[in-house]
Amino acid sequence: MQLRLESRPVGDVLVIQCHGRIVAGNEVFTLHSFVGDSIVKYGDVVLQLDQVDFVDSSGLGALVRLTQAARSKGGDLKLSGVPPRIRKTLEMTNLLSQFEAYDSVEEAITAAYLGSRYSRGKTGDARPRMLCVYESTDVCTFLREVLCSAGYNALTTLSIDDARTLLKATKAKLVVVSARMQSIHGKPTRKSLEEIDPAVALLILEENFATQDPGEAAEKLLSSVGGLLAPG
Repeated sequence: MQLRLESRPVGDVLVIQCHGRIVAGNEVFTLHSFVGDSIVKYGDVVLQLDQVDFVDSSGLGALVRLTQAARSKGGDLKLSGVPPRIRKTLEMTNLLSQFEAYDSVEEAITAAYLGSRYSRGKTGDARPRMLCVYESTDVCTFLREVLCSAGYNALTTLSIDDARTLLKATKAKLVVVSARMQSIHGKPTRKSLEEIDPAVALLILEENFATQDPGEAAEKLLSSVGGLLAPG
């Protein structure tokens, strides 16, 4: 089966789901190209292997090289959901110690944010950290740029499930949520987030936020955020 890769950003970490086989030839070339570019852009990458059927010697060598490349740039490549057969191969070849491997992608993402690069403060400041959850990548980009330009440390993601993982890892003070995401798996989003942190503040954006005048939308967003994060 030809290797297929699907990616999604979870804050500053990129999660890459692998499907198929990681073997010599086009598969290894595809992995090197895709993951290599992702390392340059994100630094920290989580590779989901639970849907991988087989990895040959060339594939293992590629994983080691990509991990070393990420670490040489101050980031890391973490593995999640390693199938028993592949884990056994890593153990037999004494290569398991070359990787940080986790049972779930949530654990790998949390480990990335608890790592030294983030615990020292990736951006070198103590700006209030918040999460933005919206179903559109373009709107996520808009939210992040507006909030960061105003002095906040904003991370974005496309799903509430990933927002829960980020909230657990980053201890964000505020979550900004799309009006279309007020429930998850039949449970109110507010309740789902408060299960992670009862003190987290929640801002639900207006239904038409994406089509509002950008200047007016930014002004209302910053006013609402400022009110929610104001002391007392």
